[in-house]
Amino acid sequence: MDIPYTVSARPDTGLYNAKIGIWLFLASEVMLFGGLFSSYIFLRVGADYHWPVHELNVTLGFINTLVLIASSVTVVMAWASLKLRRIGQFKLYMLITVLCAGVFMVNKTFEYKAKFEHYAVKLTDGTYLTGHLPEGYEIKFGEVGDLTLTVQARTSAIDADPVDYVLPFLAGGEARFKTEDGSEIELNETTFADLREKALAKAATEGKNNAAIKLVPTSPLAFKAKPGKILGYNATTMTFRDGSIATGKLTDDSMVLEVDGVDTRSVPDAEKSLAWNAGYLGDAWKKAFVENRDHHLKAFEEKYGDRRDPKKSATLQKEAFFMHLHSATPEAGHGDDHGEKKAAAGAPAEHGDAHHAHHPVVKIDKKDIAFYSNFTPKLNTYYAIYFTLTGLHGLHVVAGALVLAYFLFMDGRRLRENPEHLANRVEVGGLFWHFVDLVWIFLFPLLYLL
Repeated sequence: MDIPYTVSARPDTGLYNAKIGIWLFLASEVMLFGGLFSSYIFLRVGADYHWPVHELNVTLGFINTLVLIASSVTVVMAWASLKLRRIGQFKLYMLITVLCAGVFMVNKTFEYKAKFEHYAVKLTDGTYLTGHLPEGYEIKFGEVGDLTLTVQARTSAIDADPVDYVLPFLAGGEARFKTEDGSEIELNETTFADLREKALAKAATEGKNNAAIKLVPTSPLAFKAKPGKILGYNATTMTFRDGSIATGKLTDDSMVLEVDGVDTRSVPDAEKSLAWNAGYLGDAWKKAFVENRDHHLKAFEEKYGDRRDPKKSATLQKEAFFMHLHSATPEAGHGDDHGEKKAAAGAPAEHGDAHHAHHPVVKIDKKDIAFYSNFTPKLNTYYAIYFTLTGLHGLHVVAGALVLAYFLFMDGRRLRENPEHLANRVEVGGLFWHFVDLVWIFLFPLLYLL
């Protein structure tokens, strides 16, 4: 049985079924993105911190804008070519449209990758240092004297699993231990299973629901683990996520950061920021900061006089109190160089960039770190909604490209037997694609330019 009005229009509406369906679907999409755009505006207006501005790669965003606009043109050309039965041109234009979608997503991948590799470290006085972690951030723990494992006889949220949660962080020595009965073993899945069975059997005879297994390393051991991979640590113990406890000595928990930016907007007195401590950036960078700040404040005063309050200018506050570092020493690249070397805070030294090694490297004490994160939703509300909006839009790009690719590569039979029906389907796919393009036209200025 044929479904009516897939090719010809309905007499009452003048539209075929699919076109009515796509307009109803796009109406729901407008409500979805309208709510998200409204959320962005309210979050920005009510933000209780300095809302990030000009922190995205504008060049890459502009290229993506041109790519999507071009793809909107080619999808129309593909539809028109099919209506005129110019099959070769239809395939060419549709292929260009799909390739444009691929270019867009590749560019987004580069942009996302840079955000995941770029970090912001909040110091205890409110200063933010931005940059890269050339060695990652790991807690180093050594001189391990013993390892205590607690196994449960019943279901528990935490149960010893040293193979998955302890051994992967072993930095030095072999995983060989002496057990409580004096025997020597290599800790692995098999030997731990035997230890577990014996410990639980002993606990059962004593009427206990769990048992502790203490292992003493036969040679010096050391562990290296990211803070998020363990439950906690102190000067003498490191607790892993399975509840296992290593007793030893904390070797180093400082962070090595390659600094490309200093944000003092949340510090009461920017000249007393922890960033200028002798062990960090020091007096030379402080002098460069003061010169850069005073230059921007003076320029603002000369331009506006008493007509504008400098404290209420978000642009001035960022220019004056968020200094980008373009070299390893202030003498080589004088901070922001009085505005002549402006760069986005999120992209002054994208990881992998030829310049990413030309920044001062500081070792930050753990006691001075209040919070740190890469430029992801964890960092602040701005990046949470940035990834929500662009990620959801990216899913729409992928979905639309797959549908158009299906029309190009998989719908050959319809192309031969009923090209008018296929033209209607391409038109409907094109309408969705135009909507995807329109959403980006709003996203680009909202996130990248304002």
